[in-house]
Amino acid sequence: MQLDDIVPWGRSFDEYRAMFALTDADLGGKILGCGDGPASFNAEATARGARVVSADPIYAFTAADISSRIHAV
Repeated sequence: MQLDDIVPWGRSFDEYRAMFALTDADLGGKILGCGDGPASFNAEATARGARVVSADPIYAFTAADISSRIHAV
């Protein structure tokens, strides 16, 4: 996988919540985010007390590399 072939795409907590119709009960459970890329959902949900684990092949790259790619595209 080449980072220059990836278009990083992410969404916020509010966007994920609306897109997946997440209820307060859903957010009280454990959440697995697959293909999350640079989405802020995990960080925002965790700050609200949710338990979220994110998985994405892009995480093989450093935060600096991903940030550079976001700015490039």
